[in-house]
Amino acid sequence: MGTNTVKEDREITDDRERRFAGPMSEAEVAFLQDMKGFIDYAIRNGLGFLRVLDVLTHDVNGIVIYHGMSVEQARAQGFMPKVSRGSWGGALESVGEPPEPAE
Repeated sequence: MGTNTVKEDREITDDRERRFAGPMSEAEVAFLQDMKGFIDYAIRNGLGFLRVLDVLTHDVNGIVIYHGMSVEQARAQGFMPKVSRGSWGGALESVGEPPEPAE
């Protein structure tokens, strides 16, 4: 069991609510779009599931654990996410076609 007082637990909760409040920054949106692009690319091109998890885990750990949950801080300190389009080729090496947009 935790050793925090009720007041300490409330302070932790309040801090978390402040940190997790929206809206997302432009850098955060761009990072999530890169993640989505990588996942779409991986599915279309038959990448292995564990390879995809390896890339995503590297990026999430890099931001959450090593850079204080800040995409901006991670980039400022030289962290390069593996899902960045330049690091995996993006559509340049795609062998599959993206699905038709839903109507």
